[in-house]
Amino acid sequence: MNPILKVSLGIAKTKTFRGLLVLFLLYKSLFNAFTADLLVPKLVSHFTMGRMEGSFRTFSLFFGIEVKDLRLYPGLPFDHTPLLEAKELRLRYNLPLLLFGKIKISEIGLKNAKIQIEERSGQWNFVSLVKKSKSPLPEPTPEPKAPLTELKTYLPLQASAYIDLDAVEFQLKRETGSLHFFSIQDLSLQTELETNRFTSIPFDLSAVNQIDHVLLSLNATKPIPLDLDSEELRWKQTIPMSLRFEWDRTVSPEMFLFTTDIGKDDILLEVRKKPVQLGLRLLSDIHYDNQLDQVSINQLDLRVLGQSWLSLSGSIQDVSKETPKVNVLVGKSNMQLTSFQRSIDQLHGIIPEMKLSGDLSLEGTGIQGNWKDADANLKLKASQLYFKLGKSKAHSLSSAELQISSHLNLGDTKPQTAEKPFPYLMSLKVSPSHLDYNGASLSLYGEYFESQGLDFHLKVDKLQLGEYVSGLGGKLQMDLGVSAESFASLLIQTNAKIDGFRYQLDRSRSPSSLLGLGLKTILVFDRPFGLSEIKISDLKLDQKTITGNKAIDLDLKGNLQLGTNLIANVQPLGLNVHTSNLLLVLPLVLKEKISPIQNLLGNNPKLKLNARYSGSGTSKQIKADLGAELPGLEMKDLKLAADLSLLGAETNEIVIKTLKMNAFAGIFNLSANGKLFKNGKPKPPLGPYFGNLDLKFGLLSPTKQYLAKGLSFQGDLGLNITIRDYDINGEFYSKVPVISYNNQKCPGDQCQAYLLEEVVAKIPIQHNLAENHEESLIVGDKSIFIKNYGRNHPPNLTIGQVLGTHPNIPNLPFEYVKRQKDGPGLTAFIEYKENYANIESLRSYSLDGLVLGKNMVFNLGNLDPKSMEFRGNFLIRDIDLKQLMAPKVRDKIDDGKLKADLNISVRDLSEPVANLDLFFSIFQIGRDFGKSALNVISPQNFLIDRITDSYSINKIDVSLSKGLVYADVYFNRSLLSLLINLEDGKISQQRMPLANFLKRAQSEIQTYQE
Repeated sequence: MNPILKVSLGIAKTKTFRGLLVLFLLYKSLFNAFTADLLVPKLVSHFTMGRMEGSFRTFSLFFGIEVKDLRLYPGLPFDHTPLLEAKELRLRYNLPLLLFGKIKISEIGLKNAKIQIEERSGQWNFVSLVKKSKSPLPEPTPEPKAPLTELKTYLPLQASAYIDLDAVEFQLKRETGSLHFFSIQDLSLQTELETNRFTSIPFDLSAVNQIDHVLLSLNATKPIPLDLDSEELRWKQTIPMSLRFEWDRTVSPEMFLFTTDIGKDDILLEVRKKPVQLGLRLLSDIHYDNQLDQVSINQLDLRVLGQSWLSLSGSIQDVSKETPKVNVLVGKSNMQLTSFQRSIDQLHGIIPEMKLSGDLSLEGTGIQGNWKDADANLKLKASQLYFKLGKSKAHSLSSAELQISSHLNLGDTKPQTAEKPFPYLMSLKVSPSHLDYNGASLSLYGEYFESQGLDFHLKVDKLQLGEYVSGLGGKLQMDLGVSAESFASLLIQTNAKIDGFRYQLDRSRSPSSLLGLGLKTILVFDRPFGLSEIKISDLKLDQKTITGNKAIDLDLKGNLQLGTNLIANVQPLGLNVHTSNLLLVLPLVLKEKISPIQNLLGNNPKLKLNARYSGSGTSKQIKADLGAELPGLEMKDLKLAADLSLLGAETNEIVIKTLKMNAFAGIFNLSANGKLFKNGKPKPPLGPYFGNLDLKFGLLSPTKQYLAKGLSFQGDLGLNITIRDYDINGEFYSKVPVISYNNQKCPGDQCQAYLLEEVVAKIPIQHNLAENHEESLIVGDKSIFIKNYGRNHPPNLTIGQVLGTHPNIPNLPFEYVKRQKDGPGLTAFIEYKENYANIESLRSYSLDGLVLGKNMVFNLGNLDPKSMEFRGNFLIRDIDLKQLMAPKVRDKIDDGKLKADLNISVRDLSEPVANLDLFFSIFQIGRDFGKSALNVISPQNFLIDRITDSYSINKIDVSLSKGLVYADVYFNRSLLSLLINLEDGKISQQRMPLANFLKRAQSEIQTYQE
């Protein structure tokens, strides 16, 4: 027997062979065309709602399938129309090649196919293909993981695939919605893909490096019929949509090809049953020549309505070498937007409303050179360009010409630095260019060289600020220059003017003014585009009225350091204000706030500030030195020094290390130190803070010195207080020999001059910021009736004498408080505690008489005038009213002595007259003054004259309540009174308005002055 045959028969008798033979026969019995025709349609019907028809030509587990005359029907109600039908469907692969590390899809093919998507009553046919499944149980939420950056295969693999779609039709039908019908016919697509071996698939652009060969060919031979029908749009036309892209890296040198012909110059639409003509086409022809080693851009043309908006041509030479050469140029560019607008108008209602007009061109733009040595330039020209989208702001470019040229080294691998944030940019030149935009004119020129630095200039004219910044108005004119040796430090110089400058604050708008700005600053960068410091060497800002009168002059120098530790320095800031002119350019809301203090500021106040701010994390430091001149107060040397620390993310604590103020050659001084803090307690007294502060205020001058506004001072006067949470404790003290004042109109009829001598005081102060008395201190106070005789406190306020001009007679001296031989002319004891001042034992010698005050309480409450109140009793003894008259009148008055008691109380000092209660009882008055008092109370007539002649006045009681005066005049009987009888011996006046009472009193006083 043949040895080979003998060996074969031996193998055939083995169990392994017989087992493999059984598996092979079983595999062939299951995976064959006949079995597929029987089983696959049944499996499709079992696992889906649809059914399948077709004839299998190939059915292999290892090599794929091939089906002829395929039809796939969905379920009800679409069971009569196939979702997919194809003359031939092929899926070919080679599974055994996986053993050699290859994934090969030989072909995915679809020939003479039709895909039909249909919707009826809101239901889609492809949805009815799938059986409804039970609601799955909710899966536990997976723990978040870091996103994958690549897919690991672990084994080295190589993939290849081929897709071939030929004569495929896609069709969409809908019963609802605006789109009714859409179809694409004769769609063809061929795709080839081959990769090198890989062990992972990255999820970024680096996956391109794993491709050796790729081919994409779309509709290479014929155009595609399109059919679209919707409520707004009807389009039925055959459109070229061919594209071919091929890149093969398996050959040397590489092969590259890209061609397109997409779109048409005359696209015919029907929009809302109106014919519309558009045109959009992209033509390209880019290929790689192996022999020349060159990529030729024969054509890259974007056409709109038959016009070449952008047409490129050129080449890339020495592609396979290390430094390819590029030569690409925009040969033609003609964007006629006015003609394009006519097409847009035909699409009204389909696309947003848009207005376009004018001409735009990029002709001459291009790049030449290699990767390490290239020249690039941009040329832009525009004429009468206009654009507006909907109701947004219109953009008008009446004329523009921009030309920029640069020299590049795109192969420079140097890292970016602050000096060279563009390491690939060797030089840049902006030829004189201009833009006329929305009525404004902009011109630009300059250059940059890597070895020399940069120098650019921008000029702006007639720029309307209101079009770009909300709340601002005016016309800007500006010259801006930027120069430097490198980008690490840029010197910026600016001169700007704004005519008709206006701004809005809340609902108030400022009048027009003239604003000028001059700026010289240096921007320092410590990393590419990382601004680290701003150095302002000079900033000048001035504002003038529309007629050219200066309102504000501002001069600033300083620097700002950015980063984790923010530092700002102002050294110095000078502000010069012309108050009267400033009020003419302020909005009403600011004018109302500044007008009341205009007299304090004066005509030309000045301010000078040196300050430093530093902040790191939640800690901030502020140091400042302020100097000011306030002509309104004749204050020429006001100085303020502050050193503060702000701690906490929400400024939970403010530490006042230093806060000092002084003026008038050091006579006036104020100081404070301590801290403000938040502790969580309700109703903090100082805004959101509680306090732990020491405050000192004082005037100190060993000799008599002039201060301001006619005021002169000598002595030591001050207030020392401490604030601890809600409590304020302290002392007011005075050791003042002289305080004098004159209104700087002396001598003369308008002269007002006063002199206070020997003012000595030591008054304790205790105030509770949390106090909120709701009950009055002056109603039902039993202390009025309880007297502790012999226990009066010694006075803590004394005034030697008070001299001044006569209250009614010009240039006549008058003693308001008269010094006594054995002591001062005024003494009193004042104690301020529990938010009210208690004034006892007031004694004042005036008009050769005595005025005593007792039971006086001034309640400040919570410092709100509505909660303040005052009560007091005054005893007037033997004052001589003749001293209030002119010397020539005094001799005509027989008796000027007056004795009276006065009780006064008032609540709610926000309206003191309306809330004043007063009782004035005169129990001794001379005949002349008594007659005058009667004339004030009752109008003059014959009867009143007879009564005055017949009776002598015994007593006068006058009370004031709620703005009304009530008066009773009591008379003593005389011999002549037998002829005239008075009821109850008095004359009464009820409910006289206070204004009438004061008018009569003024008239009566005038009779004495005459």
